[in-house]
Amino acid sequence: MTKPDYIYVTLIDAPCQKVWQALTDGEFTKQYWHGAEVRSDWTVGGPVEFRVQTEQGGAIGCEGEVLECVELERLSYTWHFPLNPECAPEPPSRVLFLLEDADGATKLTIKHDTFVDDKSATYRMVSTGWPYVIAGLKSLCETGKTRDFSRLAPD
Repeated sequence: MTKPDYIYVTLIDAPCQKVWQALTDGEFTKQYWHGAEVRSDWTVGGPVEFRVQTEQGGAIGCEGEVLECVELERLSYTWHFPLNPECAPEPPSRVLFLLEDADGATKLTIKHDTFVDDKSATYRMVSTGWPYVIAGLKSLCETGKTRDFSRLAPD
């Protein structure tokens, strides 16, 4: 069994500052990421939480630890789904966001890796989910309008 990498690259017609804010500010993530509010102080070694609303109240949908944070350029953290019964037993994976200026726009590369293997439930979930999450981020950054495409992602 191999350990796959998931890589997604897109161009966003917005400056790196706006894309960075959309990735790191909970008020922005709630608008395009399943209603999840990211919470972190973005210091290396510090926690990252994606808080979601459930029928029982607030819960942590995804959690991790900040591995790298270079404002406007690189953001990396571990990734674990405690609420998902298929993913919860797996060890954390890792996500990396690379932001590059593209003549006033942003080239955004997402690399998600360190999955258990190619049968990983987490790998299956993120490889079908990232395009929808990033479509919402792109729409929000480019138009200022909220659209949560992540709700359309297959389960």
